[in-house]
Amino acid sequence: MELSNLNIKNGLCISLGANIDSKFGPPLESLIICKPKVEKIIKYWINQSQNKTEAIRTSNPHFLWSSIYETFPHGVENEQPNYLNTLVLVKSNYFPMQSTLNAKLLLKKLKKLECFFGREKTPNGEKWLSRCLDLDILWWEDLHTIDEELTLPHPRFMNRNFVITPLSEILKRSQKIKIFDDPRWSIS
Repeated sequence: MELSNLNIKNGLCISLGANIDSKFGPPLESLIICKPKVEKIIKYWINQSQNKTEAIRTSNPHFLWSSIYETFPHGVENEQPNYLNTLVLVKSNYFPMQSTLNAKLLLKKLKKLECFFGREKTPNGEKWLSRCLDLDILWWEDLHTIDEELTLPHPRFMNRNFVITPLSEILKRSQKIKIFDDPRWSIS
C-alpha cells in the first residue's frame, strides 16, 4: 500500500518497543524516559539541516504519539515477555532534504539511543530477540531506499498490528471522522 493512500503528508514515523528491562527499569519506564529523548533527537536532526534563512523560522515539529500497547512477540520461536509498543508520527514543514544519507543520520542517532538504554548488538543471523529498546524508522515522507542498513518504508510495517493499531489511533485523532449509525447496519 502506498503511504499516500494513508493520507500521510510531511510525515516521519518511528516505532518504539521494549519487552525486557533497560538500565532505566522495566519496559514502561524505558518508553516513558525515551519519549522526550526521541523528540530531542528529531528536533536536533531537523535543526542541524536548516540553512541560516530557514533557521530564522522556528521549525516546531508536531509530535503525535500513540498510546502504549501490549503485544505478543512477533515471529519468535522461543518464549519471550510481551512487548510494549508505541509510535510517533512527526509532522514538520522543515524536515531535512529527503535522502538516504539524511535518513541514515537519523537512524544512527536512534541506534545510539538504543545502546544508551542498554541494548546489545543482535548476533548475526538472529532475529526478533528480546529488546530493552527497539527504535525503527517506518517511513519518512515518500523516501524509498533499500540497502543493508536501512529500508524505507519499512517493508513489513503494514503487516504488523503493533504498528497499524497505534497508527490508526493517531490518524483518528488527527482527522475528522464520524461513525455513521444506522440501525439497518447494526448487528443485534
